[in-house]
Amino acid sequence: VVGIDEAQFFDDGLVETCQRLADEGHRVIVAGLDKDYRGEPFEPMPALLAIAEYITKTLAICVQCGAPANHSQRLIASEERVVVGADDVYEARCRDCFSPDSRQ
Repeated sequence: VVGIDEAQFFDDGLVETCQRLADEGHRVIVAGLDKDYRGEPFEPMPALLAIAEYITKTLAICVQCGAPANHSQRLIASEERVVVGADDVYEARCRDCFSPDSRQ
């Protein structure tokens, strides 16, 4: 078994690597965010999802309303796609509470 976490921080070479490992008979388990703070697909996740035999999508709980959350709301102003941080920088939001253009 090969486990890879935080796959959104890898480049597209991860897709080829996972494919090769799976072709060699390894069970490959990959975890990562499928969307960035703007709600846009976070590469290389779309390509990994396309080649996966099994997909389990887990959701957080929206900190605003308690609904299932599938977005990461960025709380600080930055144009960088990746800003490292925890609950001081991001919080889980549902579709209704998510606002990609606001920094609250």
